[in-house]
Amino acid sequence: MTDPLLPTVVDQLRTLGAPNRATVERVTVGDKAVMVELSGVRDATQTEEQSNGERTAGLAHRPPGPAPSTADIDVATLLDWAASAPVGGPETPDGRVSLSVAVAALNALSAPYIDWVVGDPMALLDSNVGTIATVGLFRPAFKKFDDVDVRVIERDEVGDVTTPDGVRVTTYRQAEANTALADAEVIFVTGSAFLYGGVERYLDAAPSTATVVVVGATASFLPTPLFDAGVDVVAGASVADADRARTAIRAGACGTDLHDAGVQKVYAVRDGSTATGLSLSRQTSEDQRGFNS
Repeated sequence: MTDPLLPTVVDQLRTLGAPNRATVERVTVGDKAVMVELSGVRDATQTEEQSNGERTAGLAHRPPGPAPSTADIDVATLLDWAASAPVGGPETPDGRVSLSVAVAALNALSAPYIDWVVGDPMALLDSNVGTIATVGLFRPAFKKFDDVDVRVIERDEVGDVTTPDGVRVTTYRQAEANTALADAEVIFVTGSAFLYGGVERYLDAAPSTATVVVVGATASFLPTPLFDAGVDVVAGASVADADRARTAIRAGACGTDLHDAGVQKVYAVRDGSTATGLSLSRQTSEDQRGFNS
């Protein structure tokens, strides 16, 4: 059984010393996305003094619900929020938004420690893959697929799904996850499942033969706990221009709407993983923009 992942990320960040002198510069809670900006985050090559002026930013999906007060909030409080998150997800909407802010802070703390590759694994599916499963309905990604059966697991009814020719979609509820994931060749798990709960259950249900990709800006934290849980690829988001991203978030942007607003799609691959079913060496300029939340 997979251990709770967010508390493990928090423990690893504390071990690295990432939060030691980090301070919260700004929290932006938009209608659809959240960004936390920090200063003083040190990477593996810096002393605490060298890191004092460094700034990093992290993004996360913003769930429905009232936003928490973030006036005078500190990094220690945000880490506590993330470390205490229940595996099944917060029970209340305001709890989910609070967790979103906390996860965005984890992503900002993690940024200097991850050697990201620019690109979008959802655009790099091998042509010989016949069946994939997605936890979450990635509508914009369907145009990147061709001649494939897609099994979509969603919390709520999604109704009819319009897809390009050659993409055949079947939807499943969460209780049917084992059926949806069985014999899938590639599985994409949305990072927002960390906010709604269930990531650990989906990873436990994934067949050992599948390539598992956790995808979305929400999952842009230290990837080692996910790799240890059997994930092959973590595909997140890197904030290259916080000012542009902040403006876009305040205007209601999310997902691919941020691809021209200082945000890049990035990924990291577990050592030793062949990521079967993905051609990760194949990149295009279009693949290198934006993020999926």
